Amino acid sequence: MKIVIIGNGIAAEKALSELFKMEGQDKITLIKGEKYGPYPRPRLPEYIKGGLSEDVFKSDKLSKYVEKGLSVLSSLAIEIDVKGKSVLLENGDAVPYDSLILTMGSRARRLDIPNAGVDVFTLRSILDAEKIIGKLEGRKFPVVVGGGLLGLELATALATRTGLRVSVIEGAAHLLPRQLDENASLFFEHLLLEKGIDVVKGSSPVSYEKNGVLLADGRKVTADIIFESVGVVAEKEIAEKAGIKVERAVLIDSHARTSEKDIYAAGDVSSFNGFSPGLVSYAMESARVAAINARGGDAEMNLSSPSASLDAGGIVAYSIGEVHASNPIRTNERENRYEALYTDEEGLLVGAIAIGSRANMMKVIQGLGKPVDLSLLDF
Repeated sequence: MKIVIIGNGIAAEKALSELFKMEGQDKITLIKGEKYGPYPRPRLPEYIKGGLSEDVFKSDKLSKYVEKGLSVLSSLAIEIDVKGKSVLLENGDAVPYDSLILTMGSRARRLDIPNAGVDVFTLRSILDAEKIIGKLEGRKFPVVVGGGLLGLELATALATRTGLRVSVIEGAAHLLPRQLDENASLFFEHLLLEKGIDVVKGSSPVSYEKNGVLLADGRKVTADIIFESVGVVAEKEIAEKAGIKVERAVLIDSHARTSEKDIYAAGDVSSFNGFSPGLVSYAMESARVAAINARGGDAEMNLSSPSASLDAGGIVAYSIGEVHASNPIRTNERENRYEALYTDEEGLLVGAIAIGSRANMMKVIQGLGKPVDLSLLDF
């Protein structure tokens, strides 16, 4: 059986891992389209901060699979021939498949606004990270546009590396509106301020000027280098061109199947039930299921409640489940700690937030859907 994977991130690596766990005489091919990888893109801010070796991104993680028969192709996949069951590469080669797994991931979204000449960067690859590091010398006013998980991790990494104060622009009324309620967000923002991060909330950029970012409400944030972290766009183009059903991403069912027979998708390039969470846990689970079913299995995704874990300049935090519930049970706050449990009307645990500690994260996950247990609070 010929199984082909297109992609170069954690979903591709997880699919490979699952395939090589299973017995069989499959011919497995990875079309990765990049020189390096697969590698963990969520750790790129850590590399920018310093102290993380480039070997994490550039070391050969595929050799153990190559020894077992994996074929690795660095040429870019440019077309899928659904009827002929093959993938056309940029170098002109065609790679036949019996089952195809799409794990192309996503690219950074860019704002389409006027720019008077200031340098603007996004962070999505090790090459992006190296370019950013090379452009930091002599800068005085770095600005990150976007106060999501990656934006905040990037901002604190820049502050640590340069020793400068970094401004973060967030269009919402508070940081991390999907992960934190307003009280938790304000507490988190206070800790960020102590780490050299200034937060500008409630308005979005309308243009980049030579010496700053102009916001829709008329405010201007001084900047001499800008980093956009405003979400991602699924790398869905070759799937869409092949006639595979897509919306914001490639549509899959609970078995990681796309609309076309023998084609599966996983990770950021895919969308399940209208949701493309961009989370490591989703990438790993969808890739696991795609790999099993690509070999004729019948696995189904078992997705836990949405969760996010963050380490921004040493400020650790997590958010699990529904954190905007009507009946939150909050603890008292103290200097560097905040914890809250959230229940439904029946008193069952539906979500939790912790800032300053992740010690109870697994216990909280196990307690979801059960009567609330106040011993889950760490202080």
